Amino acid sequence: MADIVEIFLQKMVCSDDGAGHGTMRLVFFAYFELAVTFFFAISTYLSLVYSTEDLSIRIYGLLFFIVEIVVCSLIVVRVYHQSQHRDMYQRSQKVGIPENYRRKIATVIKYHLVMPNVLLAIPVLYTISLDWAQMGDPFTFPFADVLPIKTTNVTVYVCKYIVYALPTYFGHLEICFLNVTFMYSTGVVKGHFQTLEEMVEEAMVTEDEEKLKIAIKYHQQALKFFKDMKTVYETPILITIEVSILYIGLSGCTMIQVIQGFVNPIILGLCIFSCVSTFITISIYCICASNMYDLHDGILNAVFEHRSCYSRNKSFKRLILMMMTRATVSLEFRVYSMFTINLNLLVKILKLTYTLLNVLLTSVNRQFKETAK
Repeated sequence: MADIVEIFLQKMVCSDDGAGHGTMRLVFFAYFELAVTFFFAISTYLSLVYSTEDLSIRIYGLLFFIVEIVVCSLIVVRVYHQSQHRDMYQRSQKVGIPENYRRKIATVIKYHLVMPNVLLAIPVLYTISLDWAQMGDPFTFPFADVLPIKTTNVTVYVCKYIVYALPTYFGHLEICFLNVTFMYSTGVVKGHFQTLEEMVEEAMVTEDEEKLKIAIKYHQQALKFFKDMKTVYETPILITIEVSILYIGLSGCTMIQVIQGFVNPIILGLCIFSCVSTFITISIYCICASNMYDLHDGILNAVFEHRSCYSRNKSFKRLILMMMTRATVSLEFRVYSMFTINLNLLVKILKLTYTLLNVLLTSVNRQFKETAK
């Protein structure tokens, strides 16, 4: 049986059959995703602007509107960089990725395959379990009810439910694509440097100039792959992280409104689940990017652990200095010079979230005390 990681990448990145039909299918599906997502984004926006519903329904729609805007942006960026994704994937076939990366990527894929079904099952269980909940009531759909079709007919309700399910699957598919391809790319960089370390080690032991020249050229290719990777992922990661912070802030405010009794408690579960999912996504970027920072250490150790670095052969020493100079190139993943993707960023986001919730809870407690007086 083929590996789930390779199947996913071939279907989403490189499914060409030699005649370009695979690319056409991917582009067509992407445009279909974009059309459906954009339709729901516009419909949700209009329902918010002209809403006559209560605060709970408006917040429910606002949360989904933010999600739909993010998904629309990710689809556009993916289509724009489709050829670069394909080129990077084809170049990575000669290197592969470490086995621990492959297992983690497979886990992420399975997570994104399971979660849409869980999200779709929750409204169904909600409708079935509560006697007063009926078809067409708020929160009985996996998406805010924005289609002007009010009915209690089971067939029509199921058809609406299927239509509302599409954005859920599309959203997870796009986030899964970004997470998986980013993890895979960082794994490829890791594989490049593991191979490069072995090449430098062998060249230093044997004092072979030709092997060291090959290692220097290979290092240049690895740095080129890293640069292409930054170009492809800067925009989607910027969108995801900035909107995630906005979403977390909005969710925090909504949680407080739930505590105060202004908003339906169902929103609380939605916010908690969404925030956890958001933190998982940000953690993937920060942890994977941080794993690349010390990749040059192995090369430098391979150089300094051998006496051949003090060789009297001037041409060999010149190659060693060239390798050492290039090994000083930073592998930091900076997003448009705005912030660096690393564990410090994750800690800062966690601190910001904790501070926000503390401020909101303090405000609520003060209001409760004033009301009690």
